[in-house]
Amino acid sequence: MQAIKINVNKQIDGYSFSITPSIRDFIKKMFPNAHPANNIFVGYDTKSDFEIHVGRLENHIYPALLGVANQSDLNQFDEIQFVDTQTGTILLKVKPRDQKV
Repeated sequence: MQAIKINVNKQIDGYSFSITPSIRDFIKKMFPNAHPANNIFVGYDTKSDFEIHVGRLENHIYPALLGVANQSDLNQFDEIQFVDTQTGTILLKVKPRDQKV
């Protein structure tokens, strides 16, 4: 399966993570019980505190953004890519099969 791309937009006070409407439609067709979100905003302080105490934020963002809570469903994706919306640069690649969310 292709990589799922999550757009990352750096803002004045934090990061906005989003998926395109086509990915939302794809997720809904693939997992009828999924409830994908349009976007998730996380402030810089929250991200920093989270990563100090819990671990990498992105490992929790993609299940919430895709609206898929079951790890075995997430394992169907080969890769999740976090892409900078300004530059198109891939900031992070996550392989769901390797994650323990």
